[in-house]
Amino acid sequence: MWCPNRLVHVIRQGDTLYQLAEQYYTTVQAIMAHNPYIDPYNLRIGSALLICPEEPPYPSQPTADTVSAAQVSLSNDMRKAWEQHVYWTRMLLISIAERLADQPDVTSRLLQNPDDIASIFNRWYPDMAARLIAQLLTEHLQIGAALITALRDRNAAEAERLNQQWYVNADKMAMAFSSINPDYGREALRQMLYEHLKLTTEEAAMRLAANYPADIRAFDNVEREALAMADYFTQGIVTQFPQDFR
Repeated sequence: MWCPNRLVHVIRQGDTLYQLAEQYYTTVQAIMAHNPYIDPYNLRIGSALLICPEEPPYPSQPTADTVSAAQVSLSNDMRKAWEQHVYWTRMLLISIAERLADQPDVTSRLLQNPDDIASIFNRWYPDMAARLIAQLLTEHLQIGAALITALRDRNAAEAERLNQQWYVNADKMAMAFSSINPDYGREALRQMLYEHLKLTTEEAAMRLAANYPADIRAFDNVEREALAMADYFTQGIVTQFPQDFR
């Protein structure tokens, strides 16, 4: 769903969809359309919402500064990298589930993605931070592939062990990202990453059950949530380094 003025709102104590709709000049229905995985009656503090604000009703009111070309470029790069993250993960999920011969080649392509994402952060952060991001994202993908394989083979004990490792890895990623940027809330990142794992697990479960319509809907949710994360990362960089986005 196209959104020219997208932004990410991290849910705080007392937030409601009605209040957020008024704040951002949009509607409850629009917020739910962009965030189909949320429970409108149980908003989780620290979770991220993708918001698509409309024009304010009074044009004479002050409006936000024009988005610079540099910010648009960063947003495009970040969203592309996270889109590729979930798309190649999906390709690997299908390869594993269907025991396809392309699994080694798909795995090789997917494992390029951590370096692609890390290279974006490396424009502003030191090599050590970029290497840690790449390492943790690589672990995330390797654990996920092993987990899908265990689920396919109905190895419940191994699947549970890997699932626990997956969430530990998410905790490490939340800590790593929050350590480099004061605008990256550790708890907000942890909740976003946990949501990513939950949605990806649902996608895998539906694929392995051969429930293809539900599998496709699950992937749509994975994609939307990944784009919200990408926008969160972009906004944090823009806020921390405003001189680069004038």
